[in-house]
Amino acid sequence: MENKLPPAAERVTQLETRITYLEDTVETLNKELATISAEFRLAKEALQHMYRRMEQIQTTDSGIANPADEPPPPHY
Repeated sequence: MENKLPPAAERVTQLETRITYLEDTVETLNKELATISAEFRLAKEALQHMYRRMEQIQTTDSGIANPADEPPPPHY
């Protein structure tokens, strides 16, 4: 005689297995999302810092913040 689970019990076992797999997948994705969010935050801060630094350099080097306000080169 076969040792087979009744259909309802077998179905419950399959669903429990799927739920366990999905819970693990969600946990893995949450960890990856947290890592990516932290990396994005750092990249955004670095970009903002570089942007502010470029503005400082442009203002400090020429004394003019907007390149359109610069006088034309001597050959014009």
